[in-house]
Amino acid sequence: MSQLMTRTPVAIFNSRTEFMDSLCEALDREGLPTATALLAEIQDGTLDLPAFLKTHDPRVIVYDLPYPFERHWNFLRLLHQTDSLRKRTWILTTTDKKALDAAVGASGVIEIVFGEPYSVGEVVDAVRHALLDGRPPRFERRRG
Repeated sequence: MSQLMTRTPVAIFNSRTEFMDSLCEALDREGLPTATALLAEIQDGTLDLPAFLKTHDPRVIVYDLPYPFERHWNFLRLLHQTDSLRKRTWILTTTDKKALDAAVGASGVIEIVFGEPYSVGEVVDAVRHALLDGRPPRFERRRG
């Protein structure tokens, strides 16, 4: 079987299993297979990230930035510097964009308010867009 046929379109790295489950269900409805991992397992080495990447070879990684933002932002920057991760499309999510931006500066991150369907829908739209052209869309979220 060819590499393209076995490649998993989306990997979800998050700290909340309930969000991962909701996003997996939404992406599954779109016909997009997913692979998931908890951030804690990546950060503490419980998950063999190189083996995960070799097994699933995701085209897009949906990566959550939880509190404390500085620590998670710095870890993400380290991950993104590795050759096997640099070439992938990243979609970043957070539950508090305003606090994240204050901590690390303005960032192209999708804010997720868990439990509100539009936020999962925004991530699904971003994944669909990234799979089409290899880049996540720029979101301008207006707060009312």
